[in-house]
Amino acid sequence: VTMTISSSDKAKGRVLLPSTIIPSRYDLVITPDLEKFTFEGEVKIALTTSQACNTNEITLHAKELCFISANFVVGEANPVEAQEFRVGLKVTTATLVFGEKLPADSSDVILNIRYTGFLNNQMAGFYRSSYTDIHGKSKIMASTQFESLDARRAFPCWDEPARKAVFGLSLVIPSNLDCLSNMPTKSCHSFDNGTKKVEFLDSPKMSTYLLAFLVGEFDHLQAQTKNGVLVKVHTPPGKVDSGQFALDCAVKALDAYDDFFGVPYPLPKLDAYDD
Repeated sequence: VTMTISSSDKAKGRVLLPSTIIPSRYDLVITPDLEKFTFEGEVKIALTTSQACNTNEITLHAKELCFISANFVVGEANPVEAQEFRVGLKVTTATLVFGEKLPADSSDVILNIRYTGFLNNQMAGFYRSSYTDIHGKSKIMASTQFESLDARRAFPCWDEPARKAVFGLSLVIPSNLDCLSNMPTKSCHSFDNGTKKVEFLDSPKMSTYLLAFLVGEFDHLQAQTKNGVLVKVHTPPGKVDSGQFALDCAVKALDAYDDFFGVPYPLPKLDAYDD
């Protein structure tokens, strides 16, 4: 028996965005507040429009986000500001309405959005969780779980696996905290107000649900695979010994996958968290 699944069957039950506007790159700056359980975000999205694009609206996926402002820029032209934000709570989308149409058949469109969000306790999107330090004090950390449809809780995006893009991420966090993401740190700049901005190297072209980041206090153990991939297991401070078994398993598993599939792990590092 042969069963054929059409593209319409695969899309059933999901809200797919129009294919006339697609992203190629996201540049994200996210500033979490672990005391108020909120975060501020800025995202710059490089867009490509098709010849069929004939609209002054851009629809993205978004869930539990509050929009502050948005505009699009074409080349060196002046920004075109959004005049209206239409939020679809049930379908988890946001439509930005502009005073001018987007150009058709262009790869020179930049969409800029400022917004805020919530560090929820639902283990979805960008969420908060607690742990106990070595002194018995409860602490808060923030981490992400985007698979399969929850990147939209952290930033407005084309939250569909087929809409792959490059991600550039920066996190603005208190100076006493650490942060992790898919890629190694590119730079770190400290500010007089007790915060620092950590910028990560660009990711490969990938789906939104693969982006990940964590903010908190960490110790770590590390080792290298046979192919030179740096593997780290992060733990709460003072509990680093609890990560040894996880580190051993991670290194052996990555080597086994490399050998079995004959395809090397594509990133320069692999991080895991063990509380």
